[in-house]
Amino acid sequence: MNEHKKGEFVFKPRARIIKTIGEELISNDNVAVIELVKNSYDANSPIVDITFLGDVEEKQEGKNIKKYLKKENASLIIYDEGKGMDFNTITSAWMEPATNFKKKDQNQNNNRKFTGEKGIGRFASAKLASKLQLITKQENSKEEIVVSFNWDDFSDEEKYLENIKVTWEIRNAIEIKKSGTILKLIELNNDWDEDKIRELRVTLSRLLNPIVPVEDFLISINLPIGLDDRLDGLVERPETLNKPDYYIKGKIDKSGRPLDIVFYSKLQGKEEIISISDKDFLLKEPIRKSVAGPFDFEFRIWNRDDLAKLSKELNSTTKNVKKDLDDLSGISIYRDNVRVLPYGNKNNDWARLDFRRVNNPTMRLSSNQIVGYISIGLLSNPNLKDQSNREGIVEGQALKDVKEFIKLILNEAEQRRYNERPRKDEKNNINQVSLFEHFSLNEISTLVKEKLPKEKFLIDAVEKKDVEIKESITKVQEVISRYRRLTTLGQLIDSVVHDGGNYLNKIDLQSNLINKSLRKNEVNKSELAEYVENIQILRKEFAQLFRRVEPFGGRKRGRPKNVIIEEVIRNQFQLYHLDLERLNIKYSISDTINEVTIDEAELGIIFMNLIQNSIYWLENIENDREILVEVRKVNSEQLEIYFSDSGPGIKNGSENTIFEPYFSTKPDGIGLGLSIVGELVSEYDGDFMLVNNGNLDGANFKLIFRYRI
Repeated sequence: MNEHKKGEFVFKPRARIIKTIGEELISNDNVAVIELVKNSYDANSPIVDITFLGDVEEKQEGKNIKKYLKKENASLIIYDEGKGMDFNTITSAWMEPATNFKKKDQNQNNNRKFTGEKGIGRFASAKLASKLQLITKQENSKEEIVVSFNWDDFSDEEKYLENIKVTWEIRNAIEIKKSGTILKLIELNNDWDEDKIRELRVTLSRLLNPIVPVEDFLISINLPIGLDDRLDGLVERPETLNKPDYYIKGKIDKSGRPLDIVFYSKLQGKEEIISISDKDFLLKEPIRKSVAGPFDFEFRIWNRDDLAKLSKELNSTTKNVKKDLDDLSGISIYRDNVRVLPYGNKNNDWARLDFRRVNNPTMRLSSNQIVGYISIGLLSNPNLKDQSNREGIVEGQALKDVKEFIKLILNEAEQRRYNERPRKDEKNNINQVSLFEHFSLNEISTLVKEKLPKEKFLIDAVEKKDVEIKESITKVQEVISRYRRLTTLGQLIDSVVHDGGNYLNKIDLQSNLINKSLRKNEVNKSELAEYVENIQILRKEFAQLFRRVEPFGGRKRGRPKNVIIEEVIRNQFQLYHLDLERLNIKYSISDTINEVTIDEAELGIIFMNLIQNSIYWLENIENDREILVEVRKVNSEQLEIYFSDSGPGIKNGSENTIFEPYFSTKPDGIGLGLSIVGELVSEYDGDFMLVNNGNLDGANFKLIFRYRI
């Protein structure tokens, strides 16, 4: 028998791990510079000077000539006046990758919280250049420490990390007078063109949180002669950011409640304190408590189709104002006042605002209209953790909650912004009926007959053209109706697929039971009959499901058949029975029987939209979820339907706008539901309105039909 052996191993990292970490964890040169600037911030430096040295050359790119700093013999110097490092700090912290030095030293950093605690920022220097000379000095010392790194030594695949030697010396202070650190990055790895430097300036201008400005921290960039001098000098935010058309700001507490919400409108010239009901500010699907933790926010908003006035106010040009917004738009996250990358970067629509706007371009804001700030803390938001590469927060429920809160916050601003839009007179409001009412030659035909009674050819031509116009209008109305039906049919798919799948699974189960029963030695006929009967019941229920959605099909239909309106409404509720049961929503429909010749599909569309709205808002309340539908036949020429729910009701100020196309108080709402209902009701010479003192405490609607009843 072989002798039993055991022991221990230790890792022996190759030297190249240093460069590998730098290349893998730090995505580009600008991110690397930002990491080094953060180190200066952590050192309590009041300033950071970033100086590029080297030869400037030109190169042709298409029709343009671009200037750039050539990487050969070029260097980058980052100078700060922070507290510097002593020899022990260099050996025990700087020379220890992934050190927890900052985490242990949090309370010793005056008023600034450390921007990172993973100890990987030093790898940024290996990303930027082949060599690094680190010079550092503390205030009470007369000496400065110089450490030299040759990152190319770490590329040797044969060497282990422990074999690489880093040289140091302690000398009389020559380059640093009081205290601070100088990083001399020598032999740059990449060229730096003007676009890249411009992007660096923009990123640096957003490094610190403007909601809670950090005093005594300035950043400047110094460039060699030959590069655009507008990129040289102190890094500042453009004045454009101080002139929004709107802003909304406030706090979200740890339970997810909105506090101290303020909305500003440039048109109104004042701030408005907003009171938001907890029922209108809930994380949904399902309703849940936030795990993100508390945060402050401020979203500044611009109407980008009207920048000429702003450019005049700033004594600038529309092009420059547009560029400012292009460069700085988006929603940024700041942890302890320092920006977390890549949130807010150009073309980084992490909150999916542009996708949201696609569904409702009239009301929703896009990311390039917003410069937003969210302020979190390392201690107050422990669930919002950095990814290992320091470029983003770990995807999880906490970050999802933040995204949902952004939509809820913007929804409040969007509603108020929408309500400020110029309104046409009531007589100019458009629905499908009024859209076509002036497309007629009746008046011209009458006038021709009166003035030119003998011109038969002209009279016939006008009447013929009038008939053609009316036929074309009918076709257009059919197309509009078809697309309206398709819109609603799309909303039905989830419900039909879910219910249909349940029926098929149940039928499949009964079939398997039949197979098992038939394989037994003695077949139990009564058992088989029970299984077959169950399948017959399920088949009928399955068929009933499709009968309920059949009116929404695209087949050509003739004159609408007679239907019992209460049965049509009941069928629509059945389509949502799962949601109604899940949320314990009770509903009742009056036990009247009213036969009408209104198109069944159009009735279905009307009540689908109303039911969907009620389900959405009833989820926001905890108890007594209820929907009531009352049908009244006033006389032979008028039928009234009252549709009520016990939800939170319609917000003050939105009583009229809820009927307008694309207005929605739902954070992700498209805003077509009630508009479609209004259009359909108007086609039956009817009215659709909001009523006070209804049957329930929530939203109460009244529908009046005067045609085909």
